[in-house]
Amino acid sequence: MDETHAIKLCLSHRDPRGFEHLYKTYRRNAYFHALGLMGNPDDAVDACQESFTRAYRAMPGLRRLEAFYPWFYTILRNCCLNMLSRRKTAEKYAPSRPRGGEDVDGVESLRPDGLLIRKEQQATVWQTLRSLKPAFREILLMKYMDGASYNDIADRLKIPKGTVMSRLYHARKAFMAAHRQISR
Repeated sequence: MDETHAIKLCLSHRDPRGFEHLYKTYRRNAYFHALGLMGNPDDAVDACQESFTRAYRAMPGLRRLEAFYPWFYTILRNCCLNMLSRRKTAEKYAPSRPRGGEDVDGVESLRPDGLLIRKEQQATVWQTLRSLKPAFREILLMKYMDGASYNDIADRLKIPKGTVMSRLYHARKAFMAAHRQISR
């Protein structure tokens, strides 16, 4: 089954097999995008589950859908931003609440000391990303983790290509400044 057929099944026949195909096709991308935005594997799973549920419920009401993931990404992004907003509010009123730790997988072929250094570097990168505002974090992850082109990012975020380039420039600057601060 291809994406066009799966979308058709969802829209015209309300057939869950179509959505199952879309879910299996895009769940990995969705998880990594959510992980990048949320900075926490458990929160990323929650955001994906909530987003796929919302998408499943919303699809029968659509008249037409050309491509699933750009539409779905909007749902995922809004869900992540809402969760981050709620987290920020909760942390404001309960500052001593512990957050879940991130476990960064290492590569088994490296020596133990190499694994430790790599894990520390990855933890620093994630900590730096979490310190950025969500718009910067999102665009950096799309560009460098997802490998999206400027045009792809512009389409997903529904912003002009020039805005993508400008936001990436400022996001890179913010990342470097935050990284220097954290690495001290």
